[in-house]
Formats: sequence, structure tokens, C-alpha cells
Amino acid sequence: MTFNANGSSYPGEEERKFKLLFDTYFDRVYDFSNYFSKSDYIAEEVTQQLFVILWRKRNDLDTVLNLDQYIFRIARNLAVNLLKKAATDDRIASEFYHQSAKQQAEILDKVNYNEVQRLIDEAVTALPTQPRKIYLMSRRENMSYDEMAAATGLSRNTVKNHLQRALNDIREYLILHNYQPLIIVLLLKMLR
Repeated sequence: MTFNANGSSYPGEEERKFKLLFDTYFDRVYDFSNYFSKSDYIAEEVTQQLFVILWRKRNDLDTVLNLDQYIFRIARNLAVNLLKKAATDDRIASEFYHQSAKQQAEILDKVNYNEVQRLIDEAVTALPTQPRKIYLMSRRENMSYDEMAAATGLSRNTVKNHLQRALNDIREYLILHNYQPLIIVLLLKMLR
């Protein structure tokens, strides 16, 4: 496929070529993203974002040697970034929750809640002092960043960094105990 806008001989050529690209890759990218993330929401977001990126870079696509590899690398990176963001972004986590209520019920049927809570408690206990303190204030006392900053005398950014570290450490601990990333995101949000 040639996407060089300068080489178009008539109006609409660029759009026609992009539609062909879209038709060729849309389902494949969606399926790949869904398989990778185990989330319809992430798959939809990745697919939409990917085609926005491709449209913006349409004039450079002629220089891409392996279009399949290029597209699926972008899709993978987008999915990873959205999964990371979901672990700390309440809006995205809420979308996960609403988009996958059925999945969540199935997951909870399979996951022993008490075992997960025990593992999270172990992970929290193993945290360094400040991240543990911030995590407990956030998740158990439902304090905001500003409230935690005021209570600890730390800056809002420092509080946010400590909470991020705590969530990352807990997630890694759960992964070490064979819980998958999407399940971990859902559980960390539910166990607040």
C-alpha cells in the first residue's frame, strides 16, 4: 500500500488508501488488543487510538518496512500503557468496571477473595514505611491526595509517587502469586 499524499493523482485517494488500511487491520487489531488485555474496553480504546496515530502518520507509512509489525507494536504499546494507567486512574478503572461487570463476576467466582485479601495484606506489610502509610490512608481511610499531603506533611506529588510505588509493589507481589494483570487491576479497585 502506498500512502504518499503528495503522489495522489485525484482528491480522495488518501482517504481511499486509509480506508483500505482500516478495513484490513481493524478487526485484527481489535482481536489482538482484546486477547492481550482481556478487556473489551482496552481493545476499543487501543483500536481507536491506533487509527488516529496511523492517520496522523499516513504520509510516513510508505517508509515502514513491515507494516504488520509496526501496527501491532503500536497496538501492544497502547494496551500496556492503558493497563498501567488503569491501575491508578479511577476514570479508566470505572470504565473497566462498567464494561466488564460480567467478566468481573466470573473472575470473582474463580478467585478466592480471602486468599487475595491475604496476599494484598502481605504485600502491604512488606511495603516501605511511607508507601505503606500512604496506601492505607488512600485505600482504607479513603483520603484524597490533598488530605494525605496535609496529614503527612508531604507534597501532593510525593504522596502520589508513594501511592504509585505501593500499587506497583502490590501488583508485582500478586503477579508473583500467579494473578494476571487485569484481575489485579479489578481487585485493587474493589478492595479499596
